[in-house]
Amino acid sequence: LSILVVNYKYDLREDNDLVEATKDGEAAKVFRDFPGLGIKFGLANPEDNEYGGVYIFQDDASLEAYIESPILKEWAANPDVSELTYKRYNTLPDFTKNTIKPNYMIGDFINDLEPVSELVNN
Repeated sequence: LSILVVNYKYDLREDNDLVEATKDGEAAKVFRDFPGLGIKFGLANPEDNEYGGVYIFQDDASLEAYIESPILKEWAANPDVSELTYKRYNTLPDFTKNTIKPNYMIGDFINDLEPVSELVNN
């Protein structure tokens, strides 16, 4: 697997809610339909105005195709986005496999994406 980590700052205003924008199904479809992209984790640290994503691709070629596609370039050109950086990584497959809880990737994984109220409120 090939991993891409993207970080950026976002100009949040009352009329510019990034969290609301992420609820747009069409925006999600762009990532869901990108060839070779298995999952994108959206990242948010609103206290420090840091956002980004962790993208898991099936291979290096898919990751490179994403970087060369208009998606990342257009986001970087958005006037509300600043300090966009990205880094490529490869996984350590044996170690990664040994860290996954049994049955975690089968069904519990999607349920675990729901926010835990204690974490959300702190």
